[in-house]
Amino acid sequence: MILVKVGGSVICNGGLDKVVNDVAPGTILIHGGGCMVNSMMEKMGIKPIILKHPNGYTSRYTDEETLKVYVMTMMLINKLLVSKLVARGVRAIGLSGADLNLVTARRKEKIMIIDDRGRTRVIDGGFSGKVTDVNVKLVQSLMGSSDVLVISPIAVSPEGMLLNVDGDQIAENLAISMGVKGLIILTNVDGVLINGKPVGKVTRDNAQQVLPHTTGGMRRKLETALKLSERGIRTIIANGLKDNPIRSALAGEGTVVE
Repeated sequence: MILVKVGGSVICNGGLDKVVNDVAPGTILIHGGGCMVNSMMEKMGIKPIILKHPNGYTSRYTDEETLKVYVMTMMLINKLLVSKLVARGVRAIGLSGADLNLVTARRKEKIMIIDDRGRTRVIDGGFSGKVTDVNVKLVQSLMGSSDVLVISPIAVSPEGMLLNVDGDQIAENLAISMGVKGLIILTNVDGVLINGKPVGKVTRDNAQQVLPHTTGGMRRKLETALKLSERGIRTIIANGLKDNPIRSALAGEGTVVE
């Protein structure tokens, strides 16, 4: 079984077909698509609210209107992936994490931000959540009746609330729960970069030298990979815009975190 997370930066930069053409039977494909959500919001006349957090990260705030666009866009991406896989003769099924209680999450009640005046504030968490559980038995059942499972990063709370969740969190939870040996994270660059050059390998020995050179989404990906490495799970962060991106990653291209 191969576990692959394909980021929105790949999808929004023309990498969809390259990924689809390289997906093998036995793959679980988790996708992002935040950039496409932003684009869709702008077309609909809705301005994304970008939050800055004390740790330096930024995120898009998910209020009720944003959630509607988010769910719509993520399911569009999901079905585009499924339709392209089916056209290749692959038995693919696509679900959101809310379907059949596939992914459960806890709503973030509060979010800490830095406001326009540089002050730290706490605001309502909106419709974003933190993944608490992935239904492994359901995943195994679905994989038993299909070649490829495509998962959108939409979760459901115990109260039945739809939530925007991080696809990397779903991948992390699945990797741990299913005991996979490795995870491939596809992005729009050649792995973790220092001064524009990819780092071949990151381990606990050199992580503290590498982390300061990362920001934003790449830093989060590297932190996720390091957590998985503590459980003996190998992560490869690789370029999803290359030809044969999955096979290239398995062959060692990109950054290996172990």
